[in-house]
Amino acid sequence: MSGVPGESQDVAGLKGHGSSSEETTVQKQPLVMQIIVRRDLLDAEGWGVGPLMAQVAHATSAVLHETRNLPATQTYLADLQNMRKVVLQIPDGGSIERLSNMLASSSPPVPHHLWIELPENVPTCLALAPNPRENKVKKALDKAGCRLWKG
Repeated sequence: MSGVPGESQDVAGLKGHGSSSEETTVQKQPLVMQIIVRRDLLDAEGWGVGPLMAQVAHATSAVLHETRNLPATQTYLADLQNMRKVVLQIPDGGSIERLSNMLASSSPPVPHHLWIELPENVPTCLALAPNPRENKVKKALDKAGCRLWKG
């Protein structure tokens, strides 16, 4: 699979297998990683920006490692110059856990990693595997109260 934005591919990933009249192509969507950080850790719990950045690094590293064999992750990692990420804020720990449950229970489940800081056992950050911004992901993020991170 090519990492070239705008290139089309066969829906089933079988381009070149069958006649041209049988091939159905879709416009390839750019891949993005959504990274969701608990806002209350900065505003109410006294965490500094540096420790929050470390939580983002932990969650993104974990989800990329866990999904390293998925085609979308491989495509994303093959095009370092065009990696897209969006950092979102979520109100609190309960909200981030509910979001993780929503993503895990969707059909099929949305690959993500909820980083739990140890030994405190505090959920801090959730990173989604590279994805084409599917509608179910947008709906889950909206329902959980995710908003663009405001510094």
